Amino acid sequence: MMFEEDWTTLPRAYVALSHDYSYEDRDKDLAATTAWCLALANGDARLVGIQTGHKDDLDDEPLLAAFVAEGAKVYTDSRGKVGALPSGPVLMYRPHAAHLWEVETKRSTAAVAAYEITGPEHHQRSIGTEEMVGCQPWVTAFKPIHLGGPTIKVKEPILPDPVVAAAMDTFTDLINSSSGLSDSRDRSTVLDGLTKLRKANHHFDPEDLLAGALARNWRGDAAVQLKDLAAEINAGKRKRFAERFRPDIVDTWRKEV
Repeated sequence: MMFEEDWTTLPRAYVALSHDYSYEDRDKDLAATTAWCLALANGDARLVGIQTGHKDDLDDEPLLAAFVAEGAKVYTDSRGKVGALPSGPVLMYRPHAAHLWEVETKRSTAAVAAYEITGPEHHQRSIGTEEMVGCQPWVTAFKPIHLGGPTIKVKEPILPDPVVAAAMDTFTDLINSSSGLSDSRDRSTVLDGLTKLRKANHHFDPEDLLAGALARNWRGDAAVQLKDLAAEINAGKRKRFAERFRPDIVDTWRKEV
């Protein structure tokens, strides 16, 4: 991972979905999003891509349809997956959080604008689900420009426990993010480290680990795999792995902070 190009400084922006769906500034915010993308494409709409679920979405959004008429290219989901994307800016129209992680895995675009994403407050107010945080890890990791809608709170610090943060720095130095955590050694590194942290009474929120990984330049798929492994450890699932750290590694992380 240390040898990969740093993608944490990629220009990013977002508009958050209204909490109560009464969104008077919706057209204004969509116009601001298209303008942001166009500015990063030096005014050439042909360099901008629109990632959306269906081309039918354009029928409900005259501003997007007009943008396509100017030359912007439409990229639709393939069975829920993000396919090819432009090398220039991409406007993600109402993406799921999973789509953001896919874009952060591909690393093929010059900028990302996410229109109408959700955060924890949206899920709590509209759905009554407290454990869902939506796209907050992405916002926390990259602090994208806020173009409209409610502000999604950035968690500071990303990892409240500094010992966990020190462990994350070690993971980052050791694993190869480009291959996710498919390599058994990288997977064991993460599992061994997280297990030792838990046994030493250091707690971690999987969503915070996701944000921390993205902020440390992990690819999206590797960051999601880290989150999923952390959730399984928190749930008490026994995972098989090879020990990669000496028994006193947590003491070392404590000394670092």
